[in-house]
Amino acid sequence: MQTLIGTKKGQIYHLEINRPKQLNTMSKQLFQDLKASVDIINQTDDVRVVVFTGRGKHFCAGLDLKEAPSMFQTPEELDQARKSIRIYDLIKDWQLAMTSLSRIRVPVIVGIQGCCFGGAIDLITSADIKYCSEDAKFSIKEIDIGMAADIGTLQRLGQQNANTSLFREQAYTGRIFDAQEALHLGLVSKVVKNDQLNDEIFKLAEIIASKSPIGIYTIKSILTRESNLDSQLEVMARTNMSLGFTNDMPTGITALITKGKAEFPKL
Repeated sequence: MQTLIGTKKGQIYHLEINRPKQLNTMSKQLFQDLKASVDIINQTDDVRVVVFTGRGKHFCAGLDLKEAPSMFQTPEELDQARKSIRIYDLIKDWQLAMTSLSRIRVPVIVGIQGCCFGGAIDLITSADIKYCSEDAKFSIKEIDIGMAADIGTLQRLGQQNANTSLFREQAYTGRIFDAQEALHLGLVSKVVKNDQLNDEIFKLAEIIASKSPIGIYTIKSILTRESNLDSQLEVMARTNMSLGFTNDMPTGITALITKGKAEFPKL
């Protein structure tokens, strides 16, 4: 794998995002590697729990904005309908990568430090248990590039007993919030000292790995029956398939890269 490192430690499988120089941002290759890693894990009979982390100072700063324009690029000769279909296929592929994480047949524990922005929240909402360090920062960032989160956050977090008012505030504003607010939201279940994050998540993993694998498998299969998730993701993909052709998205991306202020036209 180019962007992920998988290491089996007894009955625990440790999966790490390995793009620390790029703040572990999500590239096209990372989405492909994620699906491939899930296949490997599900085909390994003696894995009882997965620990998912990011190497370096940050868990994941979301979509790689430097690569994003090329990912959304479509041939100029195509009409808008055909371009939209290609964007739809791209969104569905990304949704599949996120959903594949939730369909790992054993529990997935995520350890979050530093930035967890945009697509990284889509990613962690697909996991079973989320711990973060005191220095963790979060943002449902997609609104700042003129779009709605389309690969799981709005659908999954809305079903996960989140504080609805706070969740909507964060989705509408894209503001950065800290570990304690993430705990209050229900996005994470525990906040630990910065130097204790790995110890805590592996300690939890060892407890889960010691339990009956049949019992754990059954619990996981019941808990991951997410009500109407597929239909909601389909609606999201069909809604956002045309948003890539507005001026709002390049305006937002440029503002983030240059650290300027985006000025969006009226609706």
